[in-house]
Amino acid sequence: FPGMIEKKSTLCISSQVGCRQGCTFCMTGRMGKLRSLTSDEILSQFFHAVTAARHKNLYPIDNVVFMGMGEPADNVHEVIRVANVLTDDNQFQLAPRRVTISTVAPNPQTFLTLAKAPAVLAWSVHASQDVLRKQLVPTTKSTMVELRQGLVEALKERPRRLRSIMLEVTLLGETNDNLEDADHLASFCEPILEQVLNTKLVINVIPWNDISASSGPAKEYRKPSLERVLAFQKRLVERGLRCYVRTTRGDDSEAACGQLATKRNKV
Repeated sequence: FPGMIEKKSTLCISSQVGCRQGCTFCMTGRMGKLRSLTSDEILSQFFHAVTAARHKNLYPIDNVVFMGMGEPADNVHEVIRVANVLTDDNQFQLAPRRVTISTVAPNPQTFLTLAKAPAVLAWSVHASQDVLRKQLVPTTKSTMVELRQGLVEALKERPRRLRSIMLEVTLLGETNDNLEDADHLASFCEPILEQVLNTKLVINVIPWNDISASSGPAKEYRKPSLERVLAFQKRLVERGLRCYVRTTRGDDSEAACGQLATKRNKV
């Protein structure tokens, strides 16, 4: 999407059709996994987006994020291959810090595996408390402390320029947007900053996009108010963390974060 200050665009790409992680607030998770994409299919998204940006006079694409459909850890070999191609000096020539791979972290080993890619890592945390996280990400089997330790070990092995980590939190009204949730998240982050030398940690708060669910937990979810989103952000900043609120884009065409899903044509 065009950035008004840097005059660059960020492209969100998918690694799978659907996803088997089953996040209860996500339309893609409700689909289930249909199949993984090949590296060529993933790269074609970038190629077509670059072409479209040129033809439509959009700002050039300078960032690529694996935050579309799918869990990169469930298609790890293809995802790492794509990251290598995107950052190859003889191919697409993106800087590694301009490629971000986001994972829900199915297990602690996930971080060590994805850390092999020339890219920045992002962790879809959503909640730092085990019970609440299990509600939001029902496929979770490891505790948050176990997952955090996996992240710490992976970051320690990375070169300094890629030791950054983004923690993503989809905020749901009166579900995980309380100040107590913010405080718990802030305390959860402290060991990462203490144990990983020269790491840069950023929290990306994502107000939930309604997926119009008629069944399941998502039926009861609500979009958080702007006041609660800003209060959540303020509390994290007061605790000494960098926190940004993601601007919603694409919701007018059901293409915003968490809304991606395939539709079957009626015959």
